[in-house]
Amino acid sequence: MPIIRWNPSTDLLNLHSELDRIFNDVIPGPAGLFGDGERARAALLPVDIRRDGDQLVIEAPAPGFDSNEVQVTVDGGVLTIDAHHEQETEDKKEEYLRKERFTGRLFRQVSLPVEVIGEKAQASFKDGMLIVRAPLSKKTEPKRIPVSTEATGSAGKTRRSSSKTGRGK
Repeated sequence: MPIIRWNPSTDLLNLHSELDRIFNDVIPGPAGLFGDGERARAALLPVDIRRDGDQLVIEAPAPGFDSNEVQVTVDGGVLTIDAHHEQETEDKKEEYLRKERFTGRLFRQVSLPVEVIGEKAQASFKDGMLIVRAPLSKKTEPKRIPVSTEATGSAGKTRRSSSKTGRGK
């Protein structure tokens, strides 16, 4: 059973985010072409999700970020990763010919399966990789519930039918 299904709109959002970044780099200004600076610079954070024994492991690359710039929350079965990285400014003027390192905001929300225990999730950050480990609850086995048949009599009273038939007299 797949944890997350492929969604073609995710690829479209990634393309849209990259095109926004390119246009914002080409056209200077606080917001570029597309709205209020912070939201226009937010990029979709790619994630890898896998099952490892009795836990779910979510890996998200955030190179250039520090652990204090990354916030991870679980609320209502949704894992939210929000990372902010601001460019450090110096007094001396430097003229870049090309600047490709990301500054701004990375954001991602992932719906977790029902069996994830979100309250016990743990996150670690090492070498630009965020790793979230969320334990899975024991899978409950379905319980069969016997179904009885009820019939309604002419007086409106309910009576139970019996599996015995009155045949053979």
